[in-house]
Amino acid sequence: MLEAGEVSFTDVMRRETDHILDACTRCGKCAEACPMTEPAGVDTSDAPALTAGVLDLLAGGAGTPGAERWATVCSNSGKCIPACDYGVNPRLMMNLARIAVKAKAGEAAVRKAGNDYFNTMSRGTRVVSRLILTPDELARLNPALKPAGDYEGTPDIVFYTGCNVIKTPHIALLVLDVLDALNVSYEVMGGNATCCGIQQFKQGDAKTAGRVGYNTIERLGRPGAARVLAWCPSCQIQIGEVALPAYKQSYGATPFEMAPIAEFFAERVEDLRRLFVHPVHKRVALQERSALPKVMAAVKTVLRAIPGLEVVELDVPVLSTQSIHLNVVPAFKADLRQREFAAAAAAGVTTLASVFHGCHRDLVPYQNDVSFELLNFMELVGEAMGIHIPDVYKRLSLMGDVDRVLADSAAMIAAHGMDTAMVRDVVAKDMFGGR
Repeated sequence: MLEAGEVSFTDVMRRETDHILDACTRCGKCAEACPMTEPAGVDTSDAPALTAGVLDLLAGGAGTPGAERWATVCSNSGKCIPACDYGVNPRLMMNLARIAVKAKAGEAAVRKAGNDYFNTMSRGTRVVSRLILTPDELARLNPALKPAGDYEGTPDIVFYTGCNVIKTPHIALLVLDVLDALNVSYEVMGGNATCCGIQQFKQGDAKTAGRVGYNTIERLGRPGAARVLAWCPSCQIQIGEVALPAYKQSYGATPFEMAPIAEFFAERVEDLRRLFVHPVHKRVALQERSALPKVMAAVKTVLRAIPGLEVVELDVPVLSTQSIHLNVVPAFKADLRQREFAAAAAAGVTTLASVFHGCHRDLVPYQNDVSFELLNFMELVGEAMGIHIPDVYKRLSLMGDVDRVLADSAAMIAAHGMDTAMVRDVVAKDMFGGR
């Protein structure tokens, strides 16, 4: 096993860059498969030249305007991965190209951008979650990090929530209730203390992203579970595809395997079937994302096990990791949402269900604009089991007014000792920004 620090995260990223430069044939198939090029206005008529521009960025060159734009708008859709026949992960290639683009601003600017991005996310998560969760509920979903020796016994799994699912905490609370019903022992880990590093990575600060990711891997490994199950797709990609493989090169081994929680539920579908004692007579369409296709298949497997529930397929584009990744193409994002709504209405669904938390936050403000309910798929799982946890985020979001939210949340603001002016600012920007 390598000694700690012998090979750093940035060393591994340089190795990956060298591998891509050596293995890529510039065939352009990844560019042709990318669903973001058209909405972002990236010309793919000469896909090999576009790919060559990306490789020039990786090699330290100036690249091309098209290559820069392509790297900047990558939504980690993953549709490029099966398109490559030469052993390159184009999703990683584009992330590394974005780092090269960001690096042109200088190390100090990149470090500041990553820090600012992370702090904004952290502030919003801290405030919004405290408008919804009591201190005891918050402690259940975001328990204090403990030293390795302080965990009693070895749990079956670690449930890794990521940073900000607790803005929509009913989703994570439903996951815990399902794990309890399955008699799965677990430790919950998440929040800023176990950030995956994606915020810094997206802003081009690979050095900090690596440090954060490696620290999180060490912390997730403390309970001793062989398996970490992630809720957040960004965390799954950043830790599972980037940080963990790099960690193995740095230290010779990894402390656990990591997989999405939905895939675990699909594995246990027969056990879940016995818990689905309440029929759910609904026609359900999913708001699908393409970054982790096995998650979409797993969610459908679980939903199809619910008595009375029919899963309906919609003929709409499927791309991105979560809806927030489409913010770089706002007009396309809005058009896609309307296409999803129109397709759902035409299919006569009773329910359009989000899969991930970020998509759910973007979806529920439009509840009054559609004829069907907007839920997260975990709410359907809970309904089949007789578990109901109210979606307070949705209720607050539909108020549409900061003053109403503050008045409704006065007891929570007091319970957590939050400053009202700061809460007002966060609610205005985080919950109602852009609408």
